[in-house]
Amino acid sequence: MINFSRILFAFLLFGIISCETAVREKPINEYYDVDALVDQQAKLLSDMQPKIEKSVEVDGQKEMDTLEFDSLGWKNELEVFKLADINKPTLFDAYEATEEQTSNGKIWRYSTEKPSLGIEFLYVYFDQDSTVKKLEARYHENNALYISERNFEINFNNTNGTPVLASYKIYGRQKMAMKDEVSFSIESEVVN
Repeated sequence: MINFSRILFAFLLFGIISCETAVREKPINEYYDVDALVDQQAKLLSDMQPKIEKSVEVDGQKEMDTLEFDSLGWKNELEVFKLADINKPTLFDAYEATEEQTSNGKIWRYSTEKPSLGIEFLYVYFDQDSTVKKLEARYHENNALYISERNFEINFNNTNGTPVLASYKIYGRQKMAMKDEVSFSIESEVVN
């Protein structure tokens, strides 16, 4: 009977310890899942089939066009925003996460002091219904061949509780070894 009590006590103790350990672990989804949002938008926009008015400016030279995309086109067009995804196992606990309540909703801010991580910051703005209304991020890369900085801004409309891409902007600069610095800006607005 004493052995049975010890075995039962050991199982209970093991169960309590393992439950406590599981509660303390942080899930990787602690950071906002930009990848999932971009994939959702590509699918949604390919179903809606809107046009975009796009302007590209490189060192003062500006071009404008109106474009339509199929599902692969939307996937390719939005792929660059996946650079802003910090929801990766290698980045676990690398960013400080804060939340700010505002009169219009809330802002989740993720920032780091480690420029080698690529994404310096990611800000996710939510409306009062907790629907994403805006994303901002800065991607920085510095190596022997070039220095590159890209700023992302993506704006969404709230359509029945679903974020729908309204516009986006990518701007920054790139300096290659032994070449002049190039500044660029890409702005797109979804139109019907």
